[in-house]
Amino acid sequence: MEMRRAVILTIYYAIGQRLPDSGYPLGRLWRGARAWLCSQVFASAGPGINVEPGVFIADGRHISLGKGSGLGQGSHVYGVTIGDHVMVGPNVVFLKENHRYDDPTSPIQAQGRTDIALPVIEDGAWIGERAIILPGRRVGKGAIVGAGAVVTRDVVDYQIVGGNPAREIGRRPRP
Repeated sequence: MEMRRAVILTIYYAIGQRLPDSGYPLGRLWRGARAWLCSQVFASAGPGINVEPGVFIADGRHISLGKGSGLGQGSHVYGVTIGDHVMVGPNVVFLKENHRYDDPTSPIQAQGRTDIALPVIEDGAWIGERAIILPGRRVGKGAIVGAGAVVTRDVVDYQIVGGNPAREIGRRPRP
């Protein structure tokens, strides 16, 4: 199984990641090829996913992508759980862990990493271009994270946030 994963990841990074954008001619073919490759290495992948070109997926083990959800071009996904019908803009970063820094007498790089804490993006959310979602943060159902926002705290359902650190700038009406 590990050999199969390694082969699929190699194909993804060598070819799949470089296939044209889904908006180009034959875009459905390129989109389908990337979706199939990613579905083979992600923890889970629903039908109709879209992974645009240039998306870094690490080894895919800590990524779950729900039905009809997409990852924008050039995003870096170290780990995340994404619900259904979520839009993720280009160059978004999802972090699953951080460096430890508790001991001031030891270099940070020698202190190891924190435990894995996957960010969770709930159904129908929209993450704007170049947003950064920190480990363990939750973006609620139908919420919007503005372009360039840094999510350091949870975002509640239907909340609109922006800035660094992200703070509320509005609310969407609830259905």
